[in-house]
Amino acid sequence: MRSIRLRRASRLIAPLATAAVALLLATCGPDQSTEPPLLGARSAASKVSISVDGTGSTAGGIVTSNRGGIACTISVSGGVVSRSGKCAQDYKTGATVTLIGAPAGGGVVKSWTGCTGAAESPLSCQVKLDVARTVSVAFGPPASSYVLSIAGGAGGNGKITSTPAGISCSITNGSAASTGCTTSLGTGTSVTLSAVASSGSYLKAWAGAGCATSGTGVKGTSGSCVVQMSATQNVVVSFDLVSPIATAGEWSAPTTWPAIAIHSHLLPDGRVLTWGRSDHAPVLWTPPDSGTSAGTFASISKPADLFCSGPSFLADGRLLSAGGHSGIDDQGILTSTIFDFASNTWTTGPNMQNGRWYPSNTTLATGEVLTLSGGDTSQATNLIPEVYQSSGTWRVLSTASLYLPYYSFAFVTPTGSVFVAGPSQTTYFLDPTGTGHWTSGPSSLYGYRDYGSALMYDAGKIFMVGGGGPTASAEVLDLNAGPSASWRSVPPMSVARRQSNATILADGKVLVTGGSNAAGFNVAPTSQAVLAAELWDPTTETWRTLARMTHYRLYHSTALLLPDGRVLSAGSGQPSATGLTDDYTAEIFSPPYLFNADGTRATRPTIAAAPTLVTYGQSFDVQTPAPASISKVMWISLGSVTHSYNENQHALHLTFAVGSASSITVTAPARAELAPPGYYLLFIVDNRGVPSVARIVRVT
Repeated sequence: MRSIRLRRASRLIAPLATAAVALLLATCGPDQSTEPPLLGARSAASKVSISVDGTGSTAGGIVTSNRGGIACTISVSGGVVSRSGKCAQDYKTGATVTLIGAPAGGGVVKSWTGCTGAAESPLSCQVKLDVARTVSVAFGPPASSYVLSIAGGAGGNGKITSTPAGISCSITNGSAASTGCTTSLGTGTSVTLSAVASSGSYLKAWAGAGCATSGTGVKGTSGSCVVQMSATQNVVVSFDLVSPIATAGEWSAPTTWPAIAIHSHLLPDGRVLTWGRSDHAPVLWTPPDSGTSAGTFASISKPADLFCSGPSFLADGRLLSAGGHSGIDDQGILTSTIFDFASNTWTTGPNMQNGRWYPSNTTLATGEVLTLSGGDTSQATNLIPEVYQSSGTWRVLSTASLYLPYYSFAFVTPTGSVFVAGPSQTTYFLDPTGTGHWTSGPSSLYGYRDYGSALMYDAGKIFMVGGGGPTASAEVLDLNAGPSASWRSVPPMSVARRQSNATILADGKVLVTGGSNAAGFNVAPTSQAVLAAELWDPTTETWRTLARMTHYRLYHSTALLLPDGRVLSAGSGQPSATGLTDDYTAEIFSPPYLFNADGTRATRPTIAAAPTLVTYGQSFDVQTPAPASISKVMWISLGSVTHSYNENQHALHLTFAVGSASSITVTAPARAELAPPGYYLLFIVDNRGVPSVARIVRVT
């Protein structure tokens, strides 16, 4: 996301023509790590200048601009830095410019300074030209050595050594020791890593540096992987206990996924649809009935490049995707596409008024779908919301012009308006009727939570966590309080995270998985602590650290609640963080509620029968053998997640009563403002906290 600037009028935000940037690499989203400042009166100057120098360089290179005009050669002779060529240029005030560094002779870009936001590639630097700026690039010679780091995943014990020597790393309870797990090796060195599990543990998985596919010995007691030191390399070696501590939950061994799951969606028939970049077809995954196999995969064509589009379910269960990728980052497409799970087919809907890339979709109480923000066809932020109507046409909210960050966190409120909770600290309410109208909302506490997560854990109750710097902080907001509603801090996670995923579980608690604790847009974690899942309990507002996964799940990873109460965690990469590789795997987490205290699998309550269709406020029977044991009935939206944000994710606690010796009587959501029309997961939870397998129920 880029820096976005606001100018307030009394009711509406006047549109400001802001240019966007096409990044050097065709990848999603530059960093936006600070809150966009308010923009006052526009500068009288129609143009401002940018100047490039090579301060700090110890080797040469060339800097160019994606907008032309800059072609600056940096040279170093006798320790003196000089520059030649076109090293300064005037651009329109407000333009966003990407500077691209090309080191000479296989060298490196050591750093950029003077940038308002770093692009995804370390060779690039993004600059917002609100005022004249000087940007310095520090070129360096080719690296003579690179760092190899070992981290531990899962929860077991073992040791990793290397040939040539340098690594002698002990893993204890899934955590790598503070010494012996990092070494520096000459560029081009071929390193053999050898892993040996301790008694009572086994080698569960390799990850990073290509070891996920080339590592040997998985499921055994020992194995090896050969790593080429052509770059910084981060390798996760996961030993797990033969008898894991199930009170912390349990991660499955990683399974190969046919494409990086940048977008993931739980369909109304229980299958999962994922897609990523255009180099792979979308994937349809049918989970296994028993949970003991990888399930089955199928590929399906798509009518447009849906990379970084905005997804949301329509009332009939079809998946509407707004916009997508034109082939140039920040430049969205006009297309809307619809996937029909019943026929496994796509149809092309009507074009939107303008393009969108990185938009947010929100299913409204009317069953219509609101789409917000995103990069338009001119690479500027799309200011004008649109609504996909039940008639199959788009309605333009022409009087609701507003700058909003990409993939804004938007939720339907109990009054039917739309609340934009983040990632900006400034929040808004939208009346989506007619041509639209914005009003101000309560400012959140932390600041700018780019690549954080947000969800509605009960009617009108928002939970927001992580993102930003990164931060471990979390906060909640109860919209039911009306005009007096204000954000309130709750205890933080044990580790700061950005690009993590937050998922509402079958019992209403919230699971946070993956992410990086490092500053910067897409940077490998500095601590293996991010491999551990964390669980937030809305009742006590406390956190609990759970089992570790085996792969870092960072940028472009996704997580979904499955109907069986487990959580699918997949993807990461394109681009991968430094020292890591694109991740064509998935892991499935079994939360602690699926286990007894002694580690055995818990006997689950069952839904013998339930309706597939209910109406608002309807009382309906759910057949279950032990109705007196049921303590909770959960109603949870089908997941549709990308870029750390599960769009429309919300849950309700439904009221119920014991109806007979074999049933409970449940009351459907009272009105569409609490649960927009469509399909939901219906779980019953017993007095031990163990959930059933869900039934998928449609409400109209």
